Amino acid sequence: MLMLGGGKGIPARLVQTTLPRLVLVPVVFRLVMLAQALWMAGLTGSAVLWTFAVLHLVPNVAEAAWIFRWAPAGTRLVPVADAGVAVLFVLGTTLVAQDEVITSITWTHLMGTVMIWTLLRGAVAGAVALGAAVAPQTVLDPASSLGLFLTLATALVASLALVGLVGASMRFALGFGEQQGRAAERERHRRDVHDTVLQVMESFAIPAPADELDPAASLDWLRRTARAQAMRIRISLEHEPTGPVGLHQRLRLLGAEMAAEGLRAEVVIQDDAAPELPEEAAMALHDSAREALRNTLKHSGTRRAVVSVEQIGGGVSLTVRDHGAGFDVGDRRRGFGLENSIIARMAEVGGFARIESSPGLGTRVVLLAPSVLSLPVG
Repeated sequence: MLMLGGGKGIPARLVQTTLPRLVLVPVVFRLVMLAQALWMAGLTGSAVLWTFAVLHLVPNVAEAAWIFRWAPAGTRLVPVADAGVAVLFVLGTTLVAQDEVITSITWTHLMGTVMIWTLLRGAVAGAVALGAAVAPQTVLDPASSLGLFLTLATALVASLALVGLVGASMRFALGFGEQQGRAAERERHRRDVHDTVLQVMESFAIPAPADELDPAASLDWLRRTARAQAMRIRISLEHEPTGPVGLHQRLRLLGAEMAAEGLRAEVVIQDDAAPELPEEAAMALHDSAREALRNTLKHSGTRRAVVSVEQIGGGVSLTVRDHGAGFDVGDRRRGFGLENSIIARMAEVGGFARIESSPGLGTRVVLLAPSVLSLPVG
């Protein structure tokens, strides 16, 4: 099979899926040229002409239907079957009186045959099909053999150009996708470092009353927290999850994790909340809630927060509420945590986040994730 643009850098499966669809190009070309030929002949065409037209129409429609139904696995016999119909057309043309419209239909079919062999079997096969079509024409009608050769050569070159164009487009798309994937991976890594290592280190730097009242206990808490976080990072590096983890279980684990860091996070879940959420949506809710709770731990001046989950139309709403110091949302510039770890993270799964806060009245972070994953376009 001809490789798109040489096939370098393009997965073989993608090539095998794309090439059979390109066969529709010569099929559509044949049908358009047939309509043009019949239009030029008008209603005064002979019965032989209309017979040729029907015999040309039926296999092309069947070929298009076959490509749609069975491609890419069922296209092996398409070039052979198409060549067989081409032979019948050539034989039929030699048995009837010379007719320009019938000759045009036959040459159009031969152009399509050369294109199909080129697309599905490669340039060499297309050249062989071209020679096989021109050879009998040279014997039967030497005067028109050169014209047929040039016509079919044009079809061969057009097929190669089409393959090259599609191959270049696919390589560009794959390269762009890889670039976007690398950028997304870098952003995910930055976000993970911010939400885990950086947040824990910053929590260590926050002064606490126990530092002076009971330094040994404070040091012991620091060591236990560091040990727990190190273990968590090690597990995430060495073990893949065996299966999806539901939102309920994620939030229960999050409550225990925050308790170890000094924040009592009460998790309230309605009985009918958090139905079959996509894994990505559940993870986005969990990670965004964790960032909101860590912000509470660092900035609110309180050691209590409430995480509530409820089901709303088309998704699940999760709210993180504290009654701490609060802040002026309009005056405060959004940092990495709010912008990337909460707002951007929820947008990536088709949801949204809203931060509500006022000085002295605490903070409320509202997260909404859809029950059906909806990735943003562009």
